[in-house]
Amino acid sequence: MFRRYLIASVAALTAAVIPGSALAQMYKGKTVTMIINYPAGGPTDIEGRIIAHHLPAHIPGKPTVIVKNMGGAGGMIGSNFLGEIAKADGETFGFFTWNPIAELLGDPGMRVRFSAFELLAGVENPVVVYVRKDTPPGLNTSADLMKTKEVKALSLDTHNTNTVHQALALDVLGVKFKAVTGYKGLKEVETAILQNEGQLANSSLPGWRASIEPTMAKQGIVIPLWQVAPPGKGGTYPRSKVVPEIQTFEEYYASVNPGKKPSGVPYQAMRAAIDAQTAMFRTFFMPPKTNKAAVVTMRAAIESLWKDEAFLKDYAKAVRSDPVLVSGQEGEAIMASLASVGPDIRTFLKDYGNDLPKRK
Repeated sequence: MFRRYLIASVAALTAAVIPGSALAQMYKGKTVTMIINYPAGGPTDIEGRIIAHHLPAHIPGKPTVIVKNMGGAGGMIGSNFLGEIAKADGETFGFFTWNPIAELLGDPGMRVRFSAFELLAGVENPVVVYVRKDTPPGLNTSADLMKTKEVKALSLDTHNTNTVHQALALDVLGVKFKAVTGYKGLKEVETAILQNEGQLANSSLPGWRASIEPTMAKQGIVIPLWQVAPPGKGGTYPRSKVVPEIQTFEEYYASVNPGKKPSGVPYQAMRAAIDAQTAMFRTFFMPPKTNKAAVVTMRAAIESLWKDEAFLKDYAKAVRSDPVLVSGQEGEAIMASLASVGPDIRTFLKDYGNDLPKRK
């Protein structure tokens, strides 16, 4: 299940940058702060706290790692804090759900771009879109979504990747919907769906596996519609191995539009918005210009963590799936891929996000 990583080369680079005894002194007796850019109790927080518990054993000097939740503004409050206020001394890092659209479009609310941070690693995650079964006229199968007159689709901030890709998917399908935005985190969205404030939403894999599936889905309140999976080889979008039972968006589209494939600018924009996120849904960042020794040390610690059986067991138990690590080198390539998105798609995404709140 797990990828093969260049741990040996990372360890060698670490040793070349700074001797082992000095590494231990760098963190010995220190407290390292992990900034989580979403509220406590949500999927990002659940994963982050498991990491914070196990990571110290893999950092030379075994420092204490504490968690600081800074939710709000679609994750921007936490990321702006890491970029503007946190010291670049190696004693603060972020465990974020990042927002590729903000990076892609240069969102003015993002005062420090993600590409300016020191990227340590990431975690791959598909996204699961789900809907209440009692949405009029009543849904027995996922295909019945196409019979609805209008659904309230709940999500985060208007310009968040979570919001935009969900809205674009519904537009590509021709489903009438009202976008209800502004929730601080996906846990709040989940609660709103449970309370029937809206009918449709999406979640990260941990949110689906650990919370929504065993409660709302098991009780027959919601059903999964599709997964948005990371890109495969040759421009394909296969089902993620961690949710093989849920059809992809492309499969769903073909099932309700026999003989057709999704295409056109809205679909291309949807994929431009979500591909980088599903390929690296969670991200480990350090502040810009953090000293190289700390960056290399923490990269090696995270890669070592992913070989820790106790950590993997706790992680899998909490999120009910095996975590797929994205190395720092792989993550940098994913972020760099945003540069290939053409100006027409960027303009479309910007206009789409601006127009979304105006839709009635």
